[in-house]
Amino acid sequence: MKRTLSFVVVLLVFLSIGGIVSAYSFSIDSTNAVIVLPTTKVVNNQPLHINEDAIAGARLGAFLVLKGIKPSTYSTYLSVPVTYRSVVIPDNDQYYKLSETDMPDVGLILGETPEGDKIVIAVNFSKVSYNSTSKKAQFWDRSVEIIFNENTTPLSLGGENSKLVSTVEDGKDTLYIYSYEEKSDSKSLESTVTINGWKIYFHDIDTEQKKTLVEITYPSGLEKTQTLYKEKYYVMYVDSQGQEDFEVYDAYPSGRIETLLEDGAQKVLVFTPSDFFIGIGGTKQVTYEYEYYEKTIKYQDADVYKGQWVWDIDPSNYIFTLYLHVDPDNGFPVVILGDEEALSLPMFDLDILPVFEKDDNGAITGITGYRFLRTVTVKKKVTVETTKADVVSDVNSLIITDEELSSLPNDKHVIIIGGWVSNKAWKVLEQNYDSATIEGLKNEVMNKGYVLVILNNPSNPDFKVIILAGKDYIHTKKAVDEFMSKA
Repeated sequence: MKRTLSFVVVLLVFLSIGGIVSAYSFSIDSTNAVIVLPTTKVVNNQPLHINEDAIAGARLGAFLVLKGIKPSTYSTYLSVPVTYRSVVIPDNDQYYKLSETDMPDVGLILGETPEGDKIVIAVNFSKVSYNSTSKKAQFWDRSVEIIFNENTTPLSLGGENSKLVSTVEDGKDTLYIYSYEEKSDSKSLESTVTINGWKIYFHDIDTEQKKTLVEITYPSGLEKTQTLYKEKYYVMYVDSQGQEDFEVYDAYPSGRIETLLEDGAQKVLVFTPSDFFIGIGGTKQVTYEYEYYEKTIKYQDADVYKGQWVWDIDPSNYIFTLYLHVDPDNGFPVVILGDEEALSLPMFDLDILPVFEKDDNGAITGITGYRFLRTVTVKKKVTVETTKADVVSDVNSLIITDEELSSLPNDKHVIIIGGWVSNKAWKVLEQNYDSATIEGLKNEVMNKGYVLVILNNPSNPDFKVIILAGKDYIHTKKAVDEFMSKA
């Protein structure tokens, strides 16, 4: 009775320590396990069937390797070109404007006129022809136009602190972009104000006569001594040729400023002393205001944007037309397109493709019309069915002998095959578990014929110690088979 009670108590200890389970809650394969085989061949002149245990261990090792080979999927994104097409547009010598009706996937806001966020893409078919000798389409000067306004143009027109100046230079419509700055401040006697290349040093300040004697240093380094009076306007500038000058006005010189900007002056500074006073501590002070303009960009008719695409600008109305330029004498040849050849627009990923008429033999006989193409790259997810193999790279680390196990590793499951008679690894068990647990295992082997027990590793409960032992090799094989059926 005592023996029976002792066995029940030990069995309960097994369940509480790491338990006997029918469906394992841990993952095991060849990468996170080690199998320990017995090496004792003879005990009391009785041979032990450790070769059979080794075969069972090898089968288990192969099983664990196969557990790491599983179906898997691999997904990635590929860049795939997609081409959208317009309807075929007949050539009736008309001035045609592309619309979203004719090409729903154009990806642009199009209109009849360049208003708001709309742009115009036009083909003047009176300047497109078919050469019946070469069997090719020909595009002549200004046959294709892209028309923008100030909101849509790719030209940089500056930001909030910019001034746009429309003029004519050398017979060409011209647009100057000036950066603009205005400021008011005050300075004391013998101090300097620096304004984008100009330096104004205050030698003397007369608060009674409302004037100041200054030394002006120009961007070139030129120095000039000048008396500046309250509420007069002093215009200092570097003209389009780089020449520096100085002018005085009794009233704000808006007309002169505009003329300088239209003439393409590089820099213009308008300076005026606005007041004179005695400051804290008796220091003489002058309050001043200034405006500063600096030319940053220049655009003109016939500026080349890219390849044969040049600008025709109307700066007074802020209309900017980019057109196909053909001038064979000056390096802009006629654009000639054969079958499957397209004219690429300089932006928007748009092409114009002639659609040729062909006879039954495939020979070109004429042109049906023209089609716009838009090719874009889209991301597409691709999933491939494959196999993932998480397997041990060295079989010697998967299957070892009991003589190689001196302690329980804390990063692997340990599987001990065979009982305490043949497998010396039981000595390691005795070092890590109490005697009642060990005796309980031995009793179960003797009573049931084999044991399949899973214990928590005392060093790391995430990993298990698995005992597969029988009172003979047949029962040990049964324990191994049962474990594999549940793992």
